[in-house]
Amino acid sequence: MEKEIRSAAFHWIKSQFDIYDGAVPRNVLEKGFNFKGQRITVIGPAGIWKPKQFESIPISITSTPAGPYDDSFTDDGLLVYRYRGVNPNHRDNIGLREAMMTQTPLIYFHGIVKGRYLPIWPVFIINDNPADLSCLVAIDPAYTLDSKSALSSSLTGTDSSESLLGV
Repeated sequence: MEKEIRSAAFHWIKSQFDIYDGAVPRNVLEKGFNFKGQRITVIGPAGIWKPKQFESIPISITSTPAGPYDDSFTDDGLLVYRYRGVNPNHRDNIGLREAMMTQTPLIYFHGIVKGRYLPIWPVFIINDNPADLSCLVAIDPAYTLDSKSALSSSLTGTDSSESLLGV
């Protein structure tokens, strides 16, 4: 069921991206969408968000310009995403680790101005750094052209060479 919800979320976020020219309002993301009679939220108060229908792996990660964490990008375009808090074994951080181990795609919400987010999907956790309280996230579709491409294509309904960055 999670795979179906995740796929529906990717399709829904694409429609919202198109409606709002890439800068999707937070209140729209907080409301989410309906899936088989259930409300699926794609963003919440915590940067690592798992809707109640999911067991442990989040659906999204979020960075905000004035947020409490120093998320950053490497020179080669990877996102260094900071864990929640200081406990590498917090359930949210474990969920990110599980996403990496299972190659589960996520949505990344990049805060561009207060209350507006650029959604990027699918993104993949490609490295986990518990000692640094961070993980490395591939946001460029080129990083998903290996074994993840078939998974990405099946979940998003796109050709693996297509960019879902909205550009």
